Amino acid sequence: MELWRRVILLGSIFAAILVALFASLSPVVIVQHVDFADRQRNEGSYMGFRLMTERAQHLAALPLHDYIAEVTKGRLFIVGGPGWEAVAVNALAAARRMPIAAEWQRRLPSDRYPSGVLFFRPDEAPVNQLASLYAGSREPAYLRLETGGPPLYLKAEHRAYSNEDFHLGGGFSSAPTPPTDFLFPGRKWSPWIAAAGFALYVLLPWPNRPPGAQAFRRWRVVATDVVALLMTVPFFSFPFFITGGTVQAFTEGWPLFFFFWPIFFIGLILVRLAEWFSSFALLPLADRLRIWSPRGERDFPYGEMEFFQPVVTRPPKWLIALTWLAALSGKGSARIGATGRAMILSSSEWGSLAVRLKNGKDLFISVTDQLGTDMIGAEAIVKALKKAGVREVDEVRELRSLGLEMVRLPEA
Repeated sequence: MELWRRVILLGSIFAAILVALFASLSPVVIVQHVDFADRQRNEGSYMGFRLMTERAQHLAALPLHDYIAEVTKGRLFIVGGPGWEAVAVNALAAARRMPIAAEWQRRLPSDRYPSGVLFFRPDEAPVNQLASLYAGSREPAYLRLETGGPPLYLKAEHRAYSNEDFHLGGGFSSAPTPPTDFLFPGRKWSPWIAAAGFALYVLLPWPNRPPGAQAFRRWRVVATDVVALLMTVPFFSFPFFITGGTVQAFTEGWPLFFFFWPIFFIGLILVRLAEWFSSFALLPLADRLRIWSPRGERDFPYGEMEFFQPVVTRPPKWLIALTWLAALSGKGSARIGATGRAMILSSSEWGSLAVRLKNGKDLFISVTDQLGTDMIGAEAIVKALKKAGVREVDEVRELRSLGLEMVRLPEA
């Protein structure tokens, strides 16, 4: 059960990340208001400069009606009806940075594109009326809507996206960027997926502790789970966030997996450690130690023990170096978080008791956290061993490992 508790929690977070970054590359129709009179007055302007070429001079001198006919290139169509009136009014408001209704705000670009535009799916009314206009051409369509006053003009552009719109480090880089509901339709569900996993993590029944048994306090178990999340979730998700999309990470950013996922897989060892901490309980009896672990209940008679000694376990130097390398390669907030994790790992060490059995195998009992604080009542365990006549070795044994000794009992 303790393994499934953590598999569900991690799986839900991983699924939430994948769902949140799954990009829909379905085509969209981008609609914006066009002020042809203003456009003609600024003919030839570019980035604050005005260069009046021969064509710019020609267009600026045309009557407005002829200017519209010239720049629309025969792609001007008459539209009407309440649907188009609502589109035109809100497109005009978006272009002028005026407030628009909440149901229309979800159509605004997510990158604060300076020119107000509205996004539609091609099958949505009323833009579905334009489907035939894009059948043989991807040129934008210009629409004229008659009103009680001057006519309103709209530009409707059919836009299709591809993996080439994603770039390493920049994510989706096509402007204007579609609204989140269009580009990442699953993002609104991802928090619920993660929340469901967290709820199951809390609500699944926790192990019952035998009376008088030494066990890790619940808050320490949860703290170990938090550390495990910090070492797994970021390194799992970095390739997807750097690339900007779930599919794009596998197609465009796949080299990132070779860099980040080895650390992610190493972080899974902490998940195994958390499972062991949560399942572990030790009861000193008169003639033996009874231990509960993820594999069930085991007895270790004192008569089969040769000696016990303190052990300090530290992470391997190569793992510390790899974690620092990952931190230095990050950017922005990702780099800050990765640096913090590298600092934690560099200073990490755990204390445990190693009991040498007469068959040559070792029984490791983790007893302290990284700060040296007793977690399960090591004094009672040592007292029971001494009372049973098991020899104590004062020399501290040092191990450089991934901590597997803390989560493995000798085979029966």
